[in-house]
Amino acid sequence: MTGTSADTWFGAHLVASAAEVGSRLALVFTDRTWTYAELDLAIRRTVARLDKFGVRKGDRVVMQGAARPEALITLFAVTRMGAVLVPVHPQVAGGELAVVCEDTAPRTVIGDERFLSARPADGGGGGGGGRGGGGAGGTSFRLTWEDLHPGDEPSAPASEGLKPPAGSDVAVIAFTSGTSGRPKGVALTHANLYWSMVNGLSRLPVGEDDTALVSTPLAHVAVLGGLPQYTWARRGTVVLAPRFDPDLFIDLVRDHRVTCAFAVPAMAALLARHPRFTSGDLDTLRWILSGGAPAQTAIRAQLNERGVGVADSYGLTETSAGVTYSAPDANAEPATVAGRPVPHVELLVVDEAGSPAPDGAVGEIWVRGPSVASSYWTASGPRPATDADGWFHTGDRGRTDTEGRIEVVGRVKDTIITGGENVDPAEVENALIDLPGVVEVAVSGTPDPVWGEIVTAFLVADGGEPSLDDIRAHLDGRLARHKWPRRLRVVPALPRGATGKLQRQRLTTLLDD
Repeated sequence: MTGTSADTWFGAHLVASAAEVGSRLALVFTDRTWTYAELDLAIRRTVARLDKFGVRKGDRVVMQGAARPEALITLFAVTRMGAVLVPVHPQVAGGELAVVCEDTAPRTVIGDERFLSARPADGGGGGGGGRGGGGAGGTSFRLTWEDLHPGDEPSAPASEGLKPPAGSDVAVIAFTSGTSGRPKGVALTHANLYWSMVNGLSRLPVGEDDTALVSTPLAHVAVLGGLPQYTWARRGTVVLAPRFDPDLFIDLVRDHRVTCAFAVPAMAALLARHPRFTSGDLDTLRWILSGGAPAQTAIRAQLNERGVGVADSYGLTETSAGVTYSAPDANAEPATVAGRPVPHVELLVVDEAGSPAPDGAVGEIWVRGPSVASSYWTASGPRPATDADGWFHTGDRGRTDTEGRIEVVGRVKDTIITGGENVDPAEVENALIDLPGVVEVAVSGTPDPVWGEIVTAFLVADGGEPSLDDIRAHLDGRLARHKWPRRLRVVPALPRGATGKLQRQRLTTLLDD
């Protein structure tokens, strides 16, 4: 199999780089490194082993999306051979994993022993090695990382002769977080991921001299279609962290002269508050790509003062990562916007009737383009993800300005209706984050017999506990009074998912603690 600039299958950029700049450094993990040639060789070895175990084109492969090089290599091997990768969070529970396997009927499940033990044996047979299984769940066998990446690998395996996957072939089934119910498997094609990479490269200042730090699990769409792919496409270097920890993050920036990184807002906030934030250890870091939620203004200001730009992005699993990007330059755009749509994406803000909303008016965000998945994968067959005209209805609320930039204000389902007035939680959170003593803030609506819902603030505080009077004094002149919290709960931590994303539906459970 060869790679050229015209190839659009997922991972073709790595093949081209291995052939043309094979000695350049591609990947760093702890004390191990891979050049582009070595990374491609590892991928080809894994293709050969998967083929030996019986994985074929179109088979689904469920993989523990751990932040480890074996997972990255497996990601590219599975998709290169035309099989379909189904990455899941490394700490997924048995019930969640059962849902994934029920919907995808995988040929094999790959991970460590703890992960594999969460998937009960199906009792059948088949495959070519690994652990027994099969039957109704579709799993023929299981593989540990050691099965798939043994120490006695042959010196020169080959994957030549494989027919490159078509753009319309599904490359990855990425499961959403399930915050609105049962997790959904988004069927991302090779073309979806290719166009996501083209879009990201059109807006982000990634070059061959860049070193990008990734500190999120590999099941995250920001890895599948985000910054590491952009960096490899430009023939830069990716540093993979085994986990996110502010101290480790700073160490890696210092030791590898990291120039850019991906961080959800919660990660960026922890970094900005760290005692070493102002030290020289971060001097090479030029900008952070933020996603998963709007970057809060106060945190962005702290990063900008440190000389670290923040490129806000807006995207979802269904859009193969970002569809808008703001400029990392702090003076280029207002702090609250997530930038303009990328070249190969159409974006609309619509009113309740589905008609385009005027600039400045809040409505639901719709997205259309070649990076947008057209279907969800289910046990009973594909289910459309878009309407008849190809629009994906995101469920997010936002508004555009006269320059075409999008500001995301929250989820449609998260809107608080108090006394007949609509309140977007993100707006209140952004206004409260710089309240003295507050480390984290989340806002939700809680039931009330008079108002229907009342605005409720959940705060993580450093030291003393702010009061409602403190909050009201802080918001006076910043927000309309109907947006002020009427209920307050100071909590030790906010409920967050594995990637740091706020699990807003769990906030009300904190009232019972």
